[in-house]
Amino acid sequence: MLHRYWLVTNPDDRYGSKNFGVTAFSPQHAKSILKEQLRKIGWTHFTDDSIDQAEVVEDIDIRLLDQNHVVPNMGVVVFQGVWWPNINLNK
Repeated sequence: MLHRYWLVTNPDDRYGSKNFGVTAFSPQHAKSILKEQLRKIGWTHFTDDSIDQAEVVEDIDIRLLDQNHVVPNMGVVVFQGVWWPNINLNK
């Protein structure tokens, strides 16, 4: 079953735009998808280690996320892939 994962890479802004949203089967799967997609778009400032060390929130409540920037600009959370930033609809 797919789950919504919120990967916290910036704990100072826990629910803000400097983190990642991924829909996947497990936390490890989410991190794998995220690493692959970040490589594809050339975001080299996030290393595999930084993604591996990210805190993972499973089944994140979307209402907790930044309502002014993240929510209006995110992808579809029911599709497998990275929905914040909106990569899953822009393949």
